[in-house]
Amino acid sequence: MTLVSAAGSASVAVYGSSYPNRSEYPAGLSPSTQAPISYYTVPAGQAYVATRPPANTDDYFTFGAVVTGARQMYTIQYNHRLALVYSADVTATGV
Repeated sequence: MTLVSAAGSASVAVYGSSYPNRSEYPAGLSPSTQAPISYYTVPAGQAYVATRPPANTDDYFTFGAVVTGARQMYTIQYNHRLALVYSADVTATGV
């Protein structure tokens, strides 16, 4: 089992999707946008269970194109929901 907690003393943003950065999309493909879920964070000092190892951000298009980003995100159990956090923003601890 892996626990993730905020790296440092600041809260970490929580997301509902895992899209690449805008600059990682090739010309001709419209980047999907994502924003943190405004009412959720991982507060400093709290830990959440990661449901899998971190995975690269990605975006799938109906015509078969796939854009894979360089950044990785953990999927975590958050208040009986699945949520995502950037791996660079958290500290992971194997238990």
